[in-house]
Amino acid sequence: MATWDDLLSYVRVRYEIMRQTDGELWFNLPTSGDRTQLVVVRRVHERHAGVTEKAAAVSSDEREWAQISSPIARTADVDVTKLLELASASPVGGVVATDGVAVFRHSISLRDSGLDGFEFPFRQVVHLADELEHELTGRDEH
Repeated sequence: MATWDDLLSYVRVRYEIMRQTDGELWFNLPTSGDRTQLVVVRRVHERHAGVTEKAAAVSSDEREWAQISSPIARTADVDVTKLLELASASPVGGVVATDGVAVFRHSISLRDSGLDGFEFPFRQVVHLADELEHELTGRDEH
């Protein structure tokens, strides 16, 4: 079982944090060649993760999640239908739009994760976002 503080420590030791607020981290991960990809990890509680109050009341404890996101491109600059079709091949996560930017996003339950459970989801999100960005734009902007 991991905590948000465990995740913070894990990232601090391994990566250079570009920005940190209470409940959010921004850092870059290398992908292929000279390419890098921005990663944003947010602390999310189950009640704020789209679960209705009635459904949340069924659970006696509030789960804490790490929401891992990586930008792909500005939605105005890509064929959104093609983006959704390409993203549909992923067995986990999905594409969302935030402030006009398409991002690939996946969440992990901190309660169900150990310290060794962070790297794979970080890498998976980054790999998929970078692959989608390259396929749709041919650029490395994020």
